[in-house]
Amino acid sequence: MIGAFEEVLGLVTRAARTIARPLALPRGVPVVTVGGSTFGGSGKTRLALACASMLGERGARVVLVGHAYRARPGHARIVAPGDALAIVGDEALACARVLAARGLARVRVVVAERRQSAVDFAAAMDDRPDVIVIDGPAQLAPERAALSLLALDAHAPWSRGWDLRAPRAALVAATDHRVFVDAAPEREGRVALASGRTVVLDELAGLRVGLFTALARPDRLVRGLARRGVAPRVTVHAADHGPLRVGERRRLAGAAGDVDLWLATPKCATHLDSAELVAPLAILEDALRVPPSVARALAALSRKE
Repeated sequence: MIGAFEEVLGLVTRAARTIARPLALPRGVPVVTVGGSTFGGSGKTRLALACASMLGERGARVVLVGHAYRARPGHARIVAPGDALAIVGDEALACARVLAARGLARVRVVVAERRQSAVDFAAAMDDRPDVIVIDGPAQLAPERAALSLLALDAHAPWSRGWDLRAPRAALVAATDHRVFVDAAPEREGRVALASGRTVVLDELAGLRVGLFTALARPDRLVRGLARRGVAPRVTVHAADHGPLRVGERRRLAGAAGDVDLWLATPKCATHLDSAELVAPLAILEDALRVPPSVARALAALSRKE
């Protein structure tokens, strides 16, 4: 019996090691990693953004290392809210826009062709960051991250198992904290209108709402909105990370008489910059907050106590 247990423990340990991504870490700058339990849809980017925002609100200088999936940044760069989607990628661009809207100038988003290049670029900045948050890997090697977080969908944390990035026990063994992320907006969830006005979801009652997504698991958002009483009249789902194809553009334009307002997440909205919408666009506010245990661990890493 003991031998069998030790064998299972060995398998879990070896699997946990394979989760760790190779990366040379800068000296003197703590690194936080945020990974997801599944291939897409676990909310890891939202969690990474929440961590970077919390640290920035405390006065820390933070670099959020994003990934430019399906984009070509060419070289390591700081992402600006007006950058082209094809250069920096949707998630990094969405994070930059959310941070700018929150007035968190001390938190910057960096992307590069390779994660190592982005980390090296961040560490070489004149105003060196106090903390680097990396969106993507659950753990690093050969040196472990100062803090490693695992994002899990609040309603299906381990999904059906077939789409897990690694065995459940290995993911748990490789990370310090597990954080449940709900796709549903908060009960007092807010949306930002193109006019700059912000309203709560309840104020959308009576409007014919359309939903546009470019997500891996759009069904999670649809169910989350339903829990908040929002039932889109029209839905247009593009592939995760896009691009926005001709068929989706036609469906967006063809809904002219059926939609009073289009709704999208910050990530999804980046794909609509070049779209011709016949109804206003409202962007769901990303109000995710880290749990107290993670907040304490993050605060301990920052020099801005």
